Amino acid sequence: MQHQLALPALRSDSPLGFLAALGTLEIVTHTLDAAARLSWNGPAQPANLHTTTPLTLPDLANHLHQQLPHFAAKKSGKKQKGEQKPVVEPEPLLLAPGLFDRERSPGAPNETLRMPPAAAHKELRRHATAERETGAPQARWFAALINQLHTEEKRGGHYTSITPFFSPAGQMTLRQNWLRAVEECHNHPQQLTAALTSWVRVEKYAGASLDYHSSLPAAAQSDGNGVQHGVPGATWLALHAFAHYRLTGNGQRPRTTGWHRTTTFTWPIWHPPLTTTAITTLLEHPLIHDPRNPTHLANLGIMAVYTTRRTSLNSAAGPLATAHRTWPPATSEPQARQKSPHRTEAK
Repeated sequence: MQHQLALPALRSDSPLGFLAALGTLEIVTHTLDAAARLSWNGPAQPANLHTTTPLTLPDLANHLHQQLPHFAAKKSGKKQKGEQKPVVEPEPLLLAPGLFDRERSPGAPNETLRMPPAAAHKELRRHATAERETGAPQARWFAALINQLHTEEKRGGHYTSITPFFSPAGQMTLRQNWLRAVEECHNHPQQLTAALTSWVRVEKYAGASLDYHSSLPAAAQSDGNGVQHGVPGATWLALHAFAHYRLTGNGQRPRTTGWHRTTTFTWPIWHPPLTTTAITTLLEHPLIHDPRNPTHLANLGIMAVYTTRRTSLNSAAGPLATAHRTWPPATSEPQARQKSPHRTEAK
């Protein structure tokens, strides 16, 4: 028997909410309940988590908090003259440890997940062998974060591209972005509860370019300065959803599940409870991007399809825009809508 738990703040019409729901399922499946499933209440409605044992929202938030990587405690006292101790960072992705552990070679891009194609093929073979022999999950994550079938010219060389979900600002890397979300969740212990129930934004936290509302432009502020107020808890959960989106390519153009090139992201919502494996299969179905036959979509258990685009900030890529429902037509949606649980106040 499966028990159902509604996740009020993880709504189907928000790219960050949708990804955070998938990330929650990913974590729960691999740390608590292998039979966990996910469904949706409907368009612009919350996700439901289905588990074999009853869970409350506090139970779930507490379990998720226990999965946060831990930073080493800072020792007090004066340093000895000339003493230099390396900074030990925690493992950012506990579900697939070691994936980010690559030394950056001289002249290489700041993002260590970008590597020469030969190195990417070698690492993928190593991870695939480990998966066959021990069931290790790194190969699945590698294929979701690093595109060994497409390269980009960086610093005079050709390096693998990475997931289009991550749009770095400046020299920010995916590892740093992951750890920043973890750090903010430790600094604000209620963030994971808020991620599930009613979002609480944190000043000066930029998020991971998954939430258009995390950045207030300078023109909208009385002092003329832009403000960042992202949602660390929901962002940390959403980063775990990347495992559902495989990267491919033809050498000339990258491909990613759910994406048109690297600019438009499309996702469905469904009513039957699905496992992570079944969800990946559904996300890759070609009808998601060609919803001209409502009967076929309904037969797949799909209730709606949403899309968003990657915005631009000056000369760089910006966060994902607010969602647009492409099927069924948004005009058929009832006028009355529930109050959004996404609070805007900063803490």
